[in-house]
Amino acid sequence: MYASPTTREDRQDVLVAAIRTIKFGALVIVSPDGLSATHIPMIVREFPNGVVELEGHVARPNDLWRLAQSGVPALAIFQGPQAYVHPGWYPTKKVDGRAVPSWNYIAVHAHGNLEAVDEDAAWLRSHLCDLTDLNEADRTEPWALTDAPEDYLDAMMSAIVGLRLRVGRLEGNWKMGQKLRLENRLGAIDGLFASASTEDQQVAMVMRDLLPTKP
Repeated sequence: MYASPTTREDRQDVLVAAIRTIKFGALVIVSPDGLSATHIPMIVREFPNGVVELEGHVARPNDLWRLAQSGVPALAIFQGPQAYVHPGWYPTKKVDGRAVPSWNYIAVHAHGNLEAVDEDAAWLRSHLCDLTDLNEADRTEPWALTDAPEDYLDAMMSAIVGLRLRVGRLEGNWKMGQKLRLENRLGAIDGLFASASTEDQQVAMVMRDLLPTKP
């Protein structure tokens, strides 16, 4: 991943927290036919010794798990909030016209070794319980695996295969206009907050949190 020194993020706690928030990523490996990517929800686990693992699952007809059965190098990509930045939001544009559009975004890459977790029903059930609990936590009536009949769950689980990525390296890019003059950063923040897009507003909040001094 390319990232300038002002936007690069290497702190593991920040990167793990971002993955937990984003939840959904692209899992990429090299197959005999070239690059192969699968988009799936993933759980991130951080152990006391600093080891980080990602868990996911795919449909059994998806060949990715067969390619990963004995362990293969893989890359998991997580895209956070992103937004187009209109140059007209910069006060300096009105002075000298020296402004161009930009794109602000958060991205996290997890590099590691991917393996399939097949024929381990206990692991798969635990993974599905944790994945469900994570995404149902804020609901007034959360759904749980135990809400479904056991025979139905068994049939559904037989149709998927677990995946585990043992992360060897994490890297991130928080490209949020850090190189801009403060007045232009503030102008972009105001413009994004005024947008009807929730994602634009999320980018504005991140930009505001990264300001050297709060306005």
